[in-house]
Amino acid sequence: MSNSGLAAVLDAPRMAIGSTYGYMRVPCNVPDRKVCRLENQVVRYAKARGLYFVRFFSEFNCGSREAFEELVVELIHTDSHHVVVPSLRHLSHNALLQDLMLDRLSFTAHADVYAVHLKSKFE
Repeated sequence: MSNSGLAAVLDAPRMAIGSTYGYMRVPCNVPDRKVCRLENQVVRYAKARGLYFVRFFSEFNCGSREAFEELVVELIHTDSHHVVVPSLRHLSHNALLQDLMLDRLSFTAHADVYAVHLKSKFE
């Protein structure tokens, strides 16, 4: 969460309307079955909160933010305001970069971010 307290990671959505997207980093050494299990957890989390899950944006290359930028564009284009991540570490392991990414989602796309776990099974 941002030190400014402006971008927030929420436990429950403010309203259960609109499309929801997932975002995750997928290291190359993680077996597909683990990735699939984590994706299923994210989808179940969204559905349990009354959110309509659309699709994932996944980063496969270390340090890449290409999928993240595509996510921001999609959120703006579809006027969607919900993102679910397995854990905040899927945004970044670096706290400062994590805060910047949360701020970008909050201020640019007006999106709320929900974390399924404090830490995920792979990061």
